[in-house]
Amino acid sequence: MTTDFYHLLISDCALAAVLLGLFFYVSRVSRGVRGITAWGVAHFVYSLGAALLDGTAQVVSQSGSPELARVIAGLGGVLACAGLIGLAWSVIQFVHQRALLPVERALMPLALALPLGGWVLYGDSDAQGAAMSAVEVFALAVMIWQLRLLRTGPDHVPARLMMIACVALLYLYGRDLAHALTGRYGPNPSWVNADLSIWFMLNFCMLMLASFRAAESLRQSALFDPLTGALNRRGLDSELRSSARFVTLEGGLAVVALDLDHFKAVNDHHGHQTGDRVLQRFSDVVRGCIRSDDLFVRLGGEEFMLVLRETSPEVAHLLAERIRTQVMSLEFASPAFRITVSLGIAHTRHRHTVFNDMMRLADEALYAAKRNGRNCIELRLHPAPAR
Repeated sequence: MTTDFYHLLISDCALAAVLLGLFFYVSRVSRGVRGITAWGVAHFVYSLGAALLDGTAQVVSQSGSPELARVIAGLGGVLACAGLIGLAWSVIQFVHQRALLPVERALMPLALALPLGGWVLYGDSDAQGAAMSAVEVFALAVMIWQLRLLRTGPDHVPARLMMIACVALLYLYGRDLAHALTGRYGPNPSWVNADLSIWFMLNFCMLMLASFRAAESLRQSALFDPLTGALNRRGLDSELRSSARFVTLEGGLAVVALDLDHFKAVNDHHGHQTGDRVLQRFSDVVRGCIRSDDLFVRLGGEEFMLVLRETSPEVAHLLAERIRTQVMSLEFASPAFRITVSLGIAHTRHRHTVFNDMMRLADEALYAAKRNGRNCIELRLHPAPAR
């Protein structure tokens, strides 16, 4: 082994450490997106293990310490295989945004059995190289299989580049596996630059994917109320500007104003933490009653709004009554109390009705419900435009 080759492996570990910091930073910005930090950690562990196996173990062996070299090679093989499965895990988590399934978690002990078995049974670099190459081939195949699911923009471009890079690495490591199985394993300086360049592209593309998710997370946080998960005013404006879904058609458009009755008393008597819990449970009730394409908006405090497309006045009233009844049945303890909600419905069948007029009409209906004793529903029909 040449000194330049060994230094190249050490430089790769240093770059992996820098990338770990970048992935950790993007993970914090993206607020809970799965798989980002895991990729950085796994890549660093893999780079460290590969450097120990292909670099440090070879240097120590040439210096006349074969026993120590075998220990370093065994440790390097275990770390490299753990990092490779970690990379596959991170892609699975990133693509599906969920916790790992039991069968997916089982990949780690199965993969580690290879280098550990080679360490115990053979104790040489060839055995560790064969184990690492086999796990590399398997992990890359899993990554390709998962990345194919990222089909929509902007994710699909870096995902396809990652798939191409994984195919190139499959060829390199498949050839390494064949050499290891025939007793010819050894570090290959002739293609190490290509190997490291491909890994650099993989990390660059993964950073792109992570940045896209971070940007989407920031956009979501700007458009949604963090306590209730409902759209905020900016989110409502964004939906109304960017979508034609709420242009009034034959079925009509309903805007429902909702206001929790005597909510200030809840905060005063039970505390703001209880008040937050009331808002969250109320929001859960509303979401359980509306359709997936209806808009649920928190205007501020205890004031909310629904925008219901293709909805008749009768259907809007039935929905409002279902919400009112379910909210009234909510129970809160320590000490026990209940809450009620007043609702005002504005409805129009006219395509060119101004949305702000619908909001004002819904507010008028809500105020009427408040005057009529609260915990009730009022309906207002938008007048037909003058001809």
